Amino acid sequence: MNPKQLFQLSRLRAFEGLCLTAKDLQDEQTYHRRNLQRHVLYMHGHGIVQGLQVEIEQRKDRYVAVIQAGYGVTRIGQGVLLPEAVAVPLEVPRQDGEYMLWLFHVEGADESDTRNKFDTSEAEPARIKEVCAPRLHPIDEDQPDAVALTRINVRLGRMVQVLLPVPRAGRQARAAESYLKPRVVEFIRLNKNIVNNLFRTAQLQELDLGALGFYGALVSSEFLLIEEGTSDRVLYRSAGSLINYCHDFYNPMPRTTERIDKFKEFVRRVNAEVPGPDQGDEIWLRWFDKFERLLQPLSKIAEELEKTVEAQR
Repeated sequence: MNPKQLFQLSRLRAFEGLCLTAKDLQDEQTYHRRNLQRHVLYMHGHGIVQGLQVEIEQRKDRYVAVIQAGYGVTRIGQGVLLPEAVAVPLEVPRQDGEYMLWLFHVEGADESDTRNKFDTSEAEPARIKEVCAPRLHPIDEDQPDAVALTRINVRLGRMVQVLLPVPRAGRQARAAESYLKPRVVEFIRLNKNIVNNLFRTAQLQELDLGALGFYGALVSSEFLLIEEGTSDRVLYRSAGSLINYCHDFYNPMPRTTERIDKFKEFVRRVNAEVPGPDQGDEIWLRWFDKFERLLQPLSKIAEELEKTVEAQR
């Protein structure tokens, strides 16, 4: 269906003596369905509502998309329900490039319920069954009757899942919490671990103010992210604010470990490139890639401190 059809609603005008046809009844159903779809689209938007997380697995010589149960809304306001998790074999496209895995709304005649036509022995299905089906399409192909699940990069016969946000339905644009939110949460967890361990040493005696400010920012952000449905914008700005506090904490720190000294320079660069509040989400997303790269050195610092902090006390 063309999305413009949502604006072109017409309903049956009944009057005495009207001869009803099958098309009249179909049009009446269509009116109510389109009206509901328009309501859903304008009130909640399109995208994933709940669940539908995807993991791409390689099993022997083929790829499989494991899709969790969930519900989504297409760009024309049609709800799509996947009642239980499924493992879907994927055919590797012949042409390299980026693809999107979609969950389509599919309708078809229910052959299990047939009725005889009036005054004949001919029978036809009397019900329409609504189901869903996942399909892979090139990234530049728009699919208005489907929900975007995940991006997949195809190169030289291999498929790699691209962890970038996909649309999520809600009263505001929501983050793809399987990607952005866990990275911010992990950043908070690792830094809290580091600060907690350093507080047990003599290293922070001259840094009480910066340390308390950074720790307070970590705790505040942690509470902010407890609520589900955090918007992309909030996650980006939270990450940017945390980097400011992170820079003020690590930069003046006296020599502690070689890893922390190297990490200071990484933080300086990322902090210097934080986008302004008026910048668009695309610019914030490119910056977030640099923010995410800090997680690996942070993890190494946390592991090293866990092993050495007792000796420093």
